[in-house]
Amino acid sequence: MDDQWQGERRWVAPSRLEVRWDDRHDYVELDRRIRAVSAWDPPRLDRRTAEHVFIKVVPLEIAEFNADSAGTSVIYDVPALARLSGLTQDELRAAPAFMHDQQLTVPWPTTESIGRGAAARHPQRLLTALEQEEREANLHLLHGVTLTDYDGNDHFISPEDARVRFEQREKPYLDKLREWIGVGRAADLLERRVLLTRLGTVAAVATEALDVLEPSQKRIVARLRERLEVAMDGVDALPPT
Repeated sequence: MDDQWQGERRWVAPSRLEVRWDDRHDYVELDRRIRAVSAWDPPRLDRRTAEHVFIKVVPLEIAEFNADSAGTSVIYDVPALARLSGLTQDELRAAPAFMHDQQLTVPWPTTESIGRGAAARHPQRLLTALEQEEREANLHLLHGVTLTDYDGNDHFISPEDARVRFEQREKPYLDKLREWIGVGRAADLLERRVLLTRLGTVAAVATEALDVLEPSQKRIVARLRERLEVAMDGVDALPPT
């Protein structure tokens, strides 16, 4: 803009350009559509749930969750995804979704609807893994768990600390996933977890008492330890279905 630059022209190699000048209008329009479809900011918990459902239920050749902060998804086969999720093709194409390079990019509300629909229609693909996670979590509440850090060092997490970690990190996600699937066992699971926590405390007290008695009562302690191990080994971490 200054007078000293008037009349000067500099060339930029085409390889450094995002788009050629003649194509600028299409480029600006695409950018506008991307901004429109990325206008949402869903909670991380919801995005994690959607990602899990897409991975477990939706084949990659049909659609893919972008895992971005806006919660957008890309659909490659609209009719197939409509059949899988139970949504109509018009619902999948609802604005501000847009087509580019034969791919339909959809916003978070559509992504969430896809996830909820797919989870409700194909629960068997999710429940097995979900209940395994719950079973492992409940065992950690009972016995604690040993975690290995990035340096290869092991750290024992007590049952109480395991409970806190579970309540903060895993329980909200598992409850959200069950909500999307449309099944409810939260009350039964909560009651079971409370009982497991109390049982773990009792077992810890019994073990400590046996440690104190062992120097003077080795035979009795050995027999009691065996009985305690048998009793604890029979504990089921999940209520019956």
